Amino acid sequence: MTATSSSMLTSRTTYRYYSLQAVAAQAYATLRRHLVSIVFSSAIGLGHAPNPGDSDISISWLKKTLLAAEAIPKGATITNVECKGLDENRGMAGVMTRVLVTYRSSNGSKETGSEQDSQELHLILKKSADGFRRRLGNIISGQTREAIFYTSDIAKELTPSTLLPKVYYAHASPWLGEYVILMEDIKQRRGRAEANTSALPPVDVNFVFGNQIWGVPPSVDKSTLPSAVAMLEQMFITAAGIHAQHWNDSRLLQLDWLKTAGWYRGTNRVRWEWSIQASASAWEKGKVMASGEDYPVKYSEKLVKIIDESLASASWETLQRRLQDRSVPFTLSHGDFHAANMILDRSQSSTSPDLAIYDWSEVCIWEPTTDLGQTVISDVAIPVFQAHARTALKKYWERLVELGVVKPSEYTFDHCWKAFLRGGVEKWLPMFAILSSYPGMPAPAMQYFNDQLLAFIELGEEEGGISYDITTVLCFAPPSAS
Repeated sequence: MTATSSSMLTSRTTYRYYSLQAVAAQAYATLRRHLVSIVFSSAIGLGHAPNPGDSDISISWLKKTLLAAEAIPKGATITNVECKGLDENRGMAGVMTRVLVTYRSSNGSKETGSEQDSQELHLILKKSADGFRRRLGNIISGQTREAIFYTSDIAKELTPSTLLPKVYYAHASPWLGEYVILMEDIKQRRGRAEANTSALPPVDVNFVFGNQIWGVPPSVDKSTLPSAVAMLEQMFITAAGIHAQHWNDSRLLQLDWLKTAGWYRGTNRVRWEWSIQASASAWEKGKVMASGEDYPVKYSEKLVKIIDESLASASWETLQRRLQDRSVPFTLSHGDFHAANMILDRSQSSTSPDLAIYDWSEVCIWEPTTDLGQTVISDVAIPVFQAHARTALKKYWERLVELGVVKPSEYTFDHCWKAFLRGGVEKWLPMFAILSSYPGMPAPAMQYFNDQLLAFIELGEEEGGISYDITTVLCFAPPSAS
């Protein structure tokens, strides 16, 4: 038996195993929903945590959870819970709901007769979607990792504390392919002190950069936003602080729930190869769509050639050579580091706002500068990154040196710069392929990403040209695996 036929046999066997797992998981979830409806419909004062597929949320469970997390004061009474969908969400996985909790808490004792004040708590409820196919996709791609991350020591120890949303409840079951997260709505953060008149409301970082093709809503006061250059530098310096905390930390490699831990140890080959196949399949469909009149996008011939060649040459052996190269650093990476996943937190002071980062569904171990290249291609206008990306990266590198995690003689700025130019493109090539035929992706968005990616590639060509190997991927099951 050849290596290729052996790999194909393993792929089919693994896919069937995961399919059977998803069938069993969905059957269990359906039975669970039936039993919960019987038990809790007749149990006064009890409540249960929300599950994927639930259409409502238990107020009694919500109160118990928020009290335990000290999100509401002891003795508070929840008077209303309002749930709304996030219409502006453009994410690729999960179901998110904005939850507004109204509660009353006493400011004094019954003897003083103090009145109760009505207050609000803004939450986000993020759940995996119900159904066999979505559970199968979550099992294969490991989408439960975000909930596991939020409850991990890594998240609890990550500084500053304002970097992540406050998480009040998180449940994940990799076997069932499901997760539930109840967390703070970062966009509704307010200053801790009522007298903090200089505080401004939090704002999406992608609005600072113009929000790609979607534009900035009229409700955003552009005059209060920092410049794109200042925002780019702050993003990079914040990333340096995150990356420094686990730079070449071998303990990460033992955390199987991190997306790429198995790849570093030489396992989970099938999932990686499936993702390459999924990217290649999506790209072929995308090129056909772009050749028709109904999808007005013009891909660069240079970019098409690079994607074609990179997908054709991608291999597990190439990936392993890269991951085992000790000259290539690794760290804890967000994995989907772009401006739409960041909030400029101005709740404390408008003069020194912090960055808060959410949507850690792709959290992984990876080469640090890949995060930075991804967001530049995703969000930063071409003239801005052409003129300022190198300066911003120099500040990132200098911060790493200052924090003592790299030695300038061993990890030179030139090394850092070339890794940045290579890693951003390598992250975007398979992602571009997936998006090219992704349902609902507008043609102007693909044209924008074409232009952004091409300009970034040409920035690398000014350095003498770079060879791209597709190594980091979005995890999908190939359509042909069944």
